[in-house]
Formats: sequence, structure tokens, C-alpha cells
Amino acid sequence: MPTLSIPAWSPSLEVGNAIIDADHKETVELLAEAATASDADLPAHFTAFAQHLRDHLAREEELMHQYGFPPTLIHVHEHNRVRLELEGIAKRMAAGNLALVRGYLTEVVPEWFINHKNTMDSATAAWIRSQGG
Repeated sequence: MPTLSIPAWSPSLEVGNAIIDADHKETVELLAEAATASDADLPAHFTAFAQHLRDHLAREEELMHQYGFPPTLIHVHEHNRVRLELEGIAKRMAAGNLALVRGYLTEVVPEWFINHKNTMDSATAAWIRSQGG
């Protein structure tokens, strides 16, 4: 099994919005559970992680629309890319490729999550605060 690079939850992962921060905390927790699950349990854990992530992205999009975040379309485009990625991974998992799922959870998702949090999510949260949210 590869060395896990999954971030542990800490205040450094917060962006200063209670809704986004709560989702980020749950994302990190579900990611760790999925990445460390046994082969028998991996499909259920990945499915739960993917559903949470889709719900999380939808909640962020609701906030962007509610507060009129100017680059909403760019942020949503990135979310749509991730949704398509999750679909592709789920199809490969259904075909039995658990190694690909593990690689995605331990290599792709952690790097994406930190970068996305540091750029798009931080900017979104700052905008929401600037609008009184």
C-alpha cells in the first residue's frame, strides 16, 4: 500500500466560512476512511466519499450564487471536471480496478484538495465575507 499523503484535519485547512469549513473537515475524514479501507470495504467508502464531495461542491455553488461571486463560472467549471473524474473512477472501480481507486484517493485527491482550497475556495470564502456573509 502506498504511503498516504492525506492531510489530517487542522485549522490550516479552514477558509473562514462555516459551511465550507465543515464540508472540508468531513471531506478529509471520509477521504482518510476510504483510502485506508480494506479491498472489501473500499467500494462503499469510495461511494460515500464521492457522494459527500458532490454534495459539498453543490453547497459551495449555492453560496457562490447567493453572494454573487464574480468568477462563479470558473469555479463551477472546476467542480464539473471533478464530478466527471469521480464518475470515471467509479466506473473503473465497478470493473474491479481497486488499485486505480486507491491511487486516486491517495495521490490525486489530496493534491487537488489542497490546491483547490488554497485558491478557489479561499477566494470564494473571502468574497462571501466581503459581502457580509
